[in-house]
Amino acid sequence: MKKGQGFNPTEIIFSVTDACNLHCPHCFVSRNAKKLSPEKAINFLETCKNTSIDTIGFSGGEPFLNLDFILKVSKYATQNDFLFDRIMTNGVWWMTETELRDTLTKLYEAGYDGKIGLSYDTFHNQNYSKILTFINSVYKIWNNYSMIEIQSVINDNPDDKIQDLENFEQLSEDLDCAVFLNLNKKTGKGTILLENENIFLPIYREIQSFTAEDPRTWKSKKWFKDDYCQGPGQILFVHPNESIAPCCGFANENTALQIGNINQPLEQVLQKAESNKMVNICYTQGLFTQVKACKKNGTKIPGKTMDICAFCDFICKQN
Repeated sequence: MKKGQGFNPTEIIFSVTDACNLHCPHCFVSRNAKKLSPEKAINFLETCKNTSIDTIGFSGGEPFLNLDFILKVSKYATQNDFLFDRIMTNGVWWMTETELRDTLTKLYEAGYDGKIGLSYDTFHNQNYSKILTFINSVYKIWNNYSMIEIQSVINDNPDDKIQDLENFEQLSEDLDCAVFLNLNKKTGKGTILLENENIFLPIYREIQSFTAEDPRTWKSKKWFKDDYCQGPGQILFVHPNESIAPCCGFANENTALQIGNINQPLEQVLQKAESNKMVNICYTQGLFTQVKACKKNGTKIPGKTMDICAFCDFICKQN
């Protein structure tokens, strides 16, 4: 029986480069210094006009290390009525404040008006002063005090957890904001909100994900809740090598989830997605059906996991 709603993407996330100025231990991105071509991306976007695809986002690596791409694609998107989701950045790719200011100004002038997703935690180990300078620069150039969202990965190290909270407390003081906590007392997962009469800055605290090969993936006493990869999963994710996958989770690095590339028109990519075994499992059957399937065909599952992306990674590797 069909349960999920199927794969019906509305957004494209361009992973514009796999180059990065940081070396984070929790990162799954291959570091080969590949860069997407803005011209090829624009040609692909031409095939997306008047379809369900109406939103564009940028990721990496560090997307600001392929500035030409995000400027040209942002300008094209603005002129052709595409919306923006977010740019995910570590916020510390710049060397001087002049470079930072000039780069952000160019992005503003290209018409970008989406969110700035800032990855900030002890995993990234950024210089706090540079993070504060980045945030204030974004606020000043766009004159938009709700433009930034912080994505923060929770480190298992108790000292690092404390350091993260101290950094956010310092940030609230420097931005003259009140702090509102909505965190799970056991895991630390949840939201921290920094707010004053002008600023609205949410900090989303998420638990670290592990690959299927990592024993830490399988320590849960419960299974994940199947969501059929709706919401954030309804995207086309374009890798720096030009291949396309149907989600933004780290499992999309697997070839089992490849559904084409940006040298093909959207219609062809969607046709390939429709016939892809893993897409059907994720978006229609539900990944949890594979628990019973593994038991039936004799595939040993190392344990239980609450991380649906990690289980997807496991099933991809079986296929």
